[in-house]
Amino acid sequence: MQKPIRPLATRPPKPVSRPVKIAFATGGLVLSAATLGLVLYEVSGGFKPSRSAPTSSSLPLSPSHFTPVQVVSSQKSDSIGQHKLIKLKLAKELTPPSNALTSVFSVYLKDSDIQVERAYTPLKGLDENGEMLFWVKRYENGEVGRWFHRQKVGEHVEIRGPVRTLDWEDGKWDEVVLISGGTGITPFYQLLHNVFTRRGNQQPSSDEVALPRDTHFTLMHASRSVETLPPPAILDDLRRWARDSPDRLSLRLFVDPKEGNSGDSVGVCPGRIDAKTIQEVREERKLVKQPTWLEWLRGTATGPDRNKRVLFVVCGPEPMITDISGSRLGRPANDGAVGGVLGTMGYRAQEVRKL
Repeated sequence: MQKPIRPLATRPPKPVSRPVKIAFATGGLVLSAATLGLVLYEVSGGFKPSRSAPTSSSLPLSPSHFTPVQVVSSQKSDSIGQHKLIKLKLAKELTPPSNALTSVFSVYLKDSDIQVERAYTPLKGLDENGEMLFWVKRYENGEVGRWFHRQKVGEHVEIRGPVRTLDWEDGKWDEVVLISGGTGITPFYQLLHNVFTRRGNQQPSSDEVALPRDTHFTLMHASRSVETLPPPAILDDLRRWARDSPDRLSLRLFVDPKEGNSGDSVGVCPGRIDAKTIQEVREERKLVKQPTWLEWLRGTATGPDRNKRVLFVVCGPEPMITDISGSRLGRPANDGAVGGVLGTMGYRAQEVRKL
């Protein structure tokens, strides 16, 4: 997922006494780890603001400075060249401590031409070879994405991180519904990759899937067209996990019918993620409380089943987030108000996360 551009000044700023808070695509939302299994990480005063971050080729990768990494592959993932899979390699001696690599993290990439940075989520985190794979969209007005697309194999770029985005706690939730649009699927893929192939900080050693305890995931993802669906590097794993572990993962893919899509034979449906499709998931997963006789006679909708611990996480374009869970813009950092479809369905702040 890509985060709004932040300028990098040429002069260091004056010291700031308050801590620096970093949150991935959350509009400044910082949540308490005491109440969530999926939590956002607040970085306290030890890290320098990014605009004054130096570059180091000798210190391990850290949020406090930029580290040069090499581009080892760059491939188009659609015929129109709007998306690319780009792999970066970190020198082995610059690997950060294992406890810094959490369930989901992002890194900031610096556009050295115009001195700005943007956060990107490595699909499989940092692997044992020091490699990170990114699915990057080139936006018409996105300076960093276009610059990243232009980098050639063998060249070096600068990143800083890891910046912790989400932590996962086995057994915290009975049901987790992940709703994404476009490249908003990247943090969800990283989470599921960790859940299904890793245990803690251990790297996957075989094709054997380490199943999560108790939690069932439903991933609902929407793309504008079949052409711009996530590439096989993402979808093949998701489909395999859903096929091999249907009691642990359900996958629903949507494409916009206005773009002339009719779906295909591998489970892509024409349509949008809206109240109807979310309600279908709720009913399928039995997330709706049983209606009273009066509600049944009137045919009125019923609220969430509070006997199940349910979490919705939404990540994608701002209009999509607003429609599904309410706007996250122009609100205080601690305001978790739920609106949109999920608000209408009766879900509360502790049951909805907007990334």
